[in-house]
Amino acid sequence: MARVAYTRTRDWATVDYYATLGVAADASDDDIARAFRSLAKQLHPDAGVPVEVAEQFKEVTVAYEVLSNHRARHDYDAVREGLLPRPRGMFVDGPLPADGSAPRFRAGTPRPLSWTLRRAWLAVIGGVLVTIAGIGMVSFVVGLQHRDSVKRHGRVAVTATRVSTADPGVRIAFTTAKGDQVQVPAPPRVNPGVTGDTVRILYDPRNPRDVIADESLTARNVTLWIVVVKLLVGGPVFVVLGQRARRRLRRSMA
Repeated sequence: MARVAYTRTRDWATVDYYATLGVAADASDDDIARAFRSLAKQLHPDAGVPVEVAEQFKEVTVAYEVLSNHRARHDYDAVREGLLPRPRGMFVDGPLPADGSAPRFRAGTPRPLSWTLRRAWLAVIGGVLVTIAGIGMVSFVVGLQHRDSVKRHGRVAVTATRVSTADPGVRIAFTTAKGDQVQVPAPPRVNPGVTGDTVRILYDPRNPRDVIADESLTARNVTLWIVVVKLLVGGPVFVVLGQRARRRLRRSMA
């Protein structure tokens, strides 16, 4: 089973990998490689060193893996400067090499997003567009509910019976409050899948042939308002994150 070296969440922000290898923060790749090889020869468990000394080899190995990888080193420096969130962990893929060479690492979690000015601006612009969409969605939902209310106002509820005819489509028959027998095509429904020989409808007393389905629209309205809330919350969040990242990046480049 592979041995594992774990970089804890807090390590990238508190542990100085440059000091672990004994190199400067602006050390070249060659300087980092030479420092690692020198320490590996002294600290490797196969060299017969005490257990507490051998434990330092894991720290040196992790430090070298981060600093020898250009992207990982860039992210590490950014984390220490507060420009990136801290990574969750890195794991050695396979046993630690006995010759002091660099092990193969795999990330314990997806690599954190590296903020750039372009990404920060995209987050801000995207957040503004999402917020505008949310405001437009509010107008749409309010208008839709108002139209439903106007459409239902003054109508009479009644139970209609499905009838079989030679005409295509489903037809229904019902009796008005005045006792008139009316037969019309079944009205469309917002909630499909309703079966049975009877159906609840609303008819216009002035024109009994004008009918609509008598059904609850609560589920539809709740779903639409959930979408509205997500847009109105998510949009500003993207704007705030993008603005914060943009300010941090500008300060770091100043």
